[in-house]
Amino acid sequence: MAEQSRNSWISKDDPKLISQRQKDMYEDILEERRSVSDLRYVLKTRDVPVFKFNKSRTPAQIKEHVINSDRVRFAIDQVCAETKLPREEVMAEATSILNEMAHTQHMYAIRGFAYFLVKIFKALYKRVYVNVDGIQKVRGMIKEYPVLLMPSHRSYMDFLLMSYVFYHYDLPLPVIAAAMDFMGMQFIGWLLRSSGAFYIRRSFGDDHLYWAVFTEYVQTQICNGDSPVEFYVEGTRSRTSKSYTPKFGMLSAALEPYFKSHVPDIMVVPVSISYDRILEESLYAYELLGVPKPRETTSGLLKARKILQENFGNVHMHFGEPISIRKYSDGLVDRSLHNLAPRYIASLTSQEQDLIKHLGHYMVLTQQKHMVVSPWSMMAAVLMQTQGGVSVRQLAKEVDWVKRQASNMGAYIDWPVTESAEAVLRENVKLHENIVRITEDDVVELVRVAPPAHAKATDTLMITAGQHLMLSLYRNHILHVFVRPAIIAISVNTCNENKLSTDDLYTKYCFLEQLLSKDFVFIPGKTKSDFEVALLTLTHTCGVVMEDNQVIIGQSTNKHTTFYSQMFEPFLLGYWILCQYLLSNHPNVAGKPLAKTQKTLVKEAQMLTARLLQEGVVRHYEMLSLDIMNNGLHSLYLMGAVSKERRDGVVYMYPNTRQLSTITDKL
Repeated sequence: MAEQSRNSWISKDDPKLISQRQKDMYEDILEERRSVSDLRYVLKTRDVPVFKFNKSRTPAQIKEHVINSDRVRFAIDQVCAETKLPREEVMAEATSILNEMAHTQHMYAIRGFAYFLVKIFKALYKRVYVNVDGIQKVRGMIKEYPVLLMPSHRSYMDFLLMSYVFYHYDLPLPVIAAAMDFMGMQFIGWLLRSSGAFYIRRSFGDDHLYWAVFTEYVQTQICNGDSPVEFYVEGTRSRTSKSYTPKFGMLSAALEPYFKSHVPDIMVVPVSISYDRILEESLYAYELLGVPKPRETTSGLLKARKILQENFGNVHMHFGEPISIRKYSDGLVDRSLHNLAPRYIASLTSQEQDLIKHLGHYMVLTQQKHMVVSPWSMMAAVLMQTQGGVSVRQLAKEVDWVKRQASNMGAYIDWPVTESAEAVLRENVKLHENIVRITEDDVVELVRVAPPAHAKATDTLMITAGQHLMLSLYRNHILHVFVRPAIIAISVNTCNENKLSTDDLYTKYCFLEQLLSKDFVFIPGKTKSDFEVALLTLTHTCGVVMEDNQVIIGQSTNKHTTFYSQMFEPFLLGYWILCQYLLSNHPNVAGKPLAKTQKTLVKEAQMLTARLLQEGVVRHYEMLSLDIMNNGLHSLYLMGAVSKERRDGVVYMYPNTRQLSTITDKL
């Protein structure tokens, strides 16, 4: 039924929709599926490119190689020496780790999974757009090089869509680093494993045996080119629709074969996945407020099948320009330094570690660059600053202004050129009718959002906050476009002098970038060039006036600087409340600041924010987000305003009052 109703609004006779099947560099890969047998589709003969040095292996043979490898044998010997355990017992543990981890990819499960996925995607989405030139580059590379796929990660749908796209274009299905959460799901855990998922723990700690098995398992598939290897450089799903700062463990393991000359090159492909509407939007909003996410179960998945009757709009998948690690690292690393050491001993030089960190940040920024900005993201940006509601006509005017600014800064805007601005807005309100509505007076306003079934939060404050956080998810999707000019705009808008020198402006920029470095992604070492480009943008397109290396404040404070400042105000206000809370902590009996766990500090800061909201002191409900508080606390730690100490294996944090007071005053 869901599929039939969905097909009713994909009428073949609508010329407007026909023109949308291909746009710019994208094509809709669901179009043909709506008119051709799904069974015939999944049973088709596949002509799959193969890595030229690949020696065909079954999943069982890959496991056999891993358990007999020098790396794992060396780790087993080390554990035996350290623990005095018999070798058979440690060997059994290594085998158990490998069995828990390894995929069992085989074709009949893949075909069944493809049939299952095509039904789901046709029900959920109007269109799934893919840039064909990116796919063709991947096809050519797979024959010549080992390939790493690094998609953005904002929904559980990401890895399903990636596998479906590779099946659709007759590419070898990737093997995917997946969280253990899915492994325990009856049938689904097996199906994912059989389709290429390999399950890894979120943290390995000092478990050297696990590290050895994991590293060898990943690297042998890269070196032999068994399949493209897919993982998320952000480490986990973003609950905020902002990119997370990169994690380096998986990236280090994946690139080590190149640094140690096991392979002549590795190609890395950034993939940007943009959703008109996120499947988990309500779960994310309440998770950010502190409501634990429900455990992944097959029964929970079956109960959620009613979502197949809803419309989630379009998905855009952009496969970016492949990056050659050989070229990326040219002149920056010396691979010959590893020649004398056994190749199975994990060791990377400081230059290689620096390059991995730079690459991780670069990959995230490349993903952001190719994100597709929907009309709804721009509508959300305006609505977040006009919380009392706004007329459709005024909203159309404001969104058109935001569209021009985002376009000037290089964003790809998905805007139907054949429709009027008001028609586009009304269509997007209809798509997100669970968040906003249009009143009889033609005013767009937020609707009351019912919390998810598992949430205990029923008080008005938390429900209102959930509503605002859902809206902020979509506003957050475009924040990366504006963040650098906005940091300058904040300094301009808050300056009490008539002029501000570029040196002072740069000092303020450095402070704010450092403070925001956990909420937004900046490449280390590029602060100066980022500042210069952002200032140039503001002077050329946003009316900021410069004379003799000084900003003329009165002439520069305008709609641009005000709007950009207000977009980021909730983050800075949230940090300020966090600072005030930390400074108000009573000292312990020895006169030192009282140390508490991060979870306690963040929760108590959230409670203070809730009180200030109820008293009307602040107005941004998204400041209740635990993500903002956690990121703020992490930044304060990196800036020396908070210290850590470990007691009985538990990390406690406490403020360094002098440094914290300085930061608070600046804020």
